[in-house]
Amino acid sequence: MRLVQHAPGCRFVAEAHLAAMTTSDPCESADALSLADIAARIGGESELIEAARQAKRRRDNVLGLLLRDLTREEIAVMEDRGCRSDDWKAVQVAQDFDCFRVRRAHLKGRCVLGRFQGEVEVVPGIKLSTGIYDCTLIDCQVGNDSLVQDVRFAANLVVDREAVLFDVGSITCSGTAVFGTGQSLPIACEVGGREVPLWAEITVEAGAEIARNRADVAGQAAVRAAVKAYVAALTSPVAWLRRRARVSHIDRLHDVYIGAGARIDHALELVNVTVLSSPEEPVQIDGGASIRDAILQWGVSVGGGGIVRRTALLEHSGVDEHAVVETSIIGPNTHLAKGEVTATLLGPFVGFHHQSMLIAAFWPEGKGNVAHGAMVGSNHTGRAPDQEVWPGEGAFFGLGCAIRFPADYSQAPYTVISMGVTTLPQKVTFPFSLITVPVETLGNDAQVPRALNEIVPAWGLFANAYGLVRNELKFASRDKAKRNHIEYKVLRPGIMRLVKAARDRLAAVRVVKPVYLESDIEGLGRNFLREENRLQAIQVYDLALTRYALRLLLGEVEGRLTIAGSAEIAHELADALLPGLDLRARLLRLVEIERGNAQLVQDSKSKDDERGARIIPGYADAHVGAAADPVVKSAWERVRTTEQRVAAVLG
Repeated sequence: MRLVQHAPGCRFVAEAHLAAMTTSDPCESADALSLADIAARIGGESELIEAARQAKRRRDNVLGLLLRDLTREEIAVMEDRGCRSDDWKAVQVAQDFDCFRVRRAHLKGRCVLGRFQGEVEVVPGIKLSTGIYDCTLIDCQVGNDSLVQDVRFAANLVVDREAVLFDVGSITCSGTAVFGTGQSLPIACEVGGREVPLWAEITVEAGAEIARNRADVAGQAAVRAAVKAYVAALTSPVAWLRRRARVSHIDRLHDVYIGAGARIDHALELVNVTVLSSPEEPVQIDGGASIRDAILQWGVSVGGGGIVRRTALLEHSGVDEHAVVETSIIGPNTHLAKGEVTATLLGPFVGFHHQSMLIAAFWPEGKGNVAHGAMVGSNHTGRAPDQEVWPGEGAFFGLGCAIRFPADYSQAPYTVISMGVTTLPQKVTFPFSLITVPVETLGNDAQVPRALNEIVPAWGLFANAYGLVRNELKFASRDKAKRNHIEYKVLRPGIMRLVKAARDRLAAVRVVKPVYLESDIEGLGRNFLREENRLQAIQVYDLALTRYALRLLLGEVEGRLTIAGSAEIAHELADALLPGLDLRARLLRLVEIERGNAQLVQDSKSKDDERGARIIPGYADAHVGAAADPVVKSAWERVRTTEQRVAAVLG
């Protein structure tokens, strides 16, 4: 990789354009919804509110069936088949009701029974006749072509058409169900201070803005009032099992809203829960899961003995393998296994698959990893648990690391905290850094406390180029979210702003030293920086800024730029980093940089291949080599695409 050399004191990009770099990113807070906007949108399109309106509008016939009384003959047939009722006049049925489809049922209070014909699938590949068999129903309404069988006790329940309720201990409703909404979750600070009130359709962006922006007192009051009105509007006299939902082999359900197409099998319990589901994005709950006071959005999966308490699982997230999640908001496409997450707002695509813990974290950008044994939760030492951690986008907490609170890495995206590192309370503002135990001994004259770790800024850009490309491909291919915007590109305006600021602080050093501390360079945190790594980071950051600027210039020439002010940013960066070069030379330099980055990606994979082959017998036979690796191929494909685009604009 050829690095661009520049004077240490060089500064570039006007402050106005630096602000434009911030606000042009759709994930940046300047473009985020205000608290007033969030409050105005709460409950705007809620199926829970619509269901509550439906239940309140016609309490005795929520499903809107054409009803009639039972005939004497039908009552006789049903009693002959083991059915009984305290008052048959309180039982109404659909016009074409088939009394032979109800057996050994105890009907108490006002019950509505629909039309039962044909069969319905109970488990994949197995169908049973629709109807009501071996059940006790109290004030229940059962829709057309559904199956309710072996339910020991059901009260105040609406079963929508083609739904299945099979082998259930009890399913009941208090009469004032709110289905997990209206709670106030203590995000980041376990003792309170960043509470987020819950509504069923909450997004990461909205939750993050509420937790972050505590100074907007009027906005916070508006959000709380909106959630209060939302809860009042959806408070329901009945529990719901919506169309084509399947619930089987579960002991207890209470105050539940089970959305369309949901699949619940062999769970332990659901209490005060919303399940927003659809046939296209079904929720799956199984494997002894226990869920209380929770919201599960579309496509969520909970199984393997997972425990969920006072939590919102956003679309296509998951909990498995005995993970415990409490008082948290879990972002889309994030799956938790084995460990513990408490009082945390967790963004999309966080890998959390081992015995580890994450407590009191504010991490809305997500896209990172918590490795086995990581202890991101040392939030107090005998005092109140009132401290917090703010990881940055793409943060990687290595094996067995221990993160002491308070800590802020939010302005150091894609930072890696190495295996076994114990960090001190700190704020780090250098993107793509590596924080590790000292890789080499320091000289005797270095005045560095033994507790400090070593920081290598920009490490991820030159030593982990493969990982960055892999992440972009992985997130784009695995994203199932439809209601949360997720930006996959790593080098984008908001992050480049942080890169530029970090580069400027490194270049502003007036007294050259062999080792620097926080008192020398702001943002190093409780770490030290070697001089050779400072110079290397300036060069690497410059190269990243150059690459970003030249990409913008190419887009401008092609007429593809859609972000206001981005062309001006590109020209100022290019003028500062590549002075004296015309457009042709600059675009050819872009091709050269992309080729160098692709080579970095390939070399990173090749080093792994070579090391593995030296250590593990038959390694090459069991692993894909660099030449055939899809991530490496993607990096070279970008080079070819860039070459073609540049050739087209240069004629």
